[in-house]
Amino acid sequence: MSNNFYERQGDHHFTSSSHPTDQHSPHQNHNQIHDQHQNAQQNPYTKPLIPFQPRKRKRTSTLAWCMTLVCSIFWLAVILCGLAVLVVYLLYRPKTPQLKIAAATLNAGYIDTGNLLNADITLLANVINPNRKVDIYFSYLQMDMYFQGIMIGTQVIDAFYEPRGGANLKNLHIITSAVPLPLQVAQEWGNGTQDGGGGVALHLQGRFRTRWLFGRWLRFTNWLKPGCEILMGPPPNGVILRTNC
Repeated sequence: MSNNFYERQGDHHFTSSSHPTDQHSPHQNHNQIHDQHQNAQQNPYTKPLIPFQPRKRKRTSTLAWCMTLVCSIFWLAVILCGLAVLVVYLLYRPKTPQLKIAAATLNAGYIDTGNLLNADITLLANVINPNRKVDIYFSYLQMDMYFQGIMIGTQVIDAFYEPRGGANLKNLHIITSAVPLPLQVAQEWGNGTQDGGGGVALHLQGRFRTRWLFGRWLRFTNWLKPGCEILMGPPPNGVILRTNC
């Protein structure tokens, strides 16, 4: 019995020593969770865990799709038009028609009743088409004569067709009758047109409505405003002293 008694005591001692206190009771686990919660509250840098929630995709409305389609078609049309214009320009190399003054004469020009201008001017204008591949049709031409910014006469020219590389001479006869001028402007005209005067500076302003003919099918209409500065000597035989177009 003594041996059995010692064996039982040994077994009991072995059993208690082979199972250390590695398992916590529910009360201990609760205390650990409580301590962790308190540490998280005391630490301001600890962020609470937020459960991940996938975003819900918003459905694109029909109006938005339509607007996107319209904008895409619009910009596509703009790009295609720009490419077409670029191709036409590179193929034809269009140039603006030129206006030159071949001859001009100030036949008469005097101031009446203080500030009323009377003048008679003849000009020979040369309209040039410098293009090599483009024909131009001038459907409307108007020539206005100015002195010190004041229009003193005008004339309309009949329509004509100008082939590529061509030139067309047009006679202009501008008559000014009793055009009122400011006193200072009238004095400048009188000083320039008297015997031994330095002449008068006139400005010829054109206004052309042109139709450009690119090949057989392509047409383009454009308004042009060419101009020329003309310095003319005193009448009655006031010739061109200087011109710039």
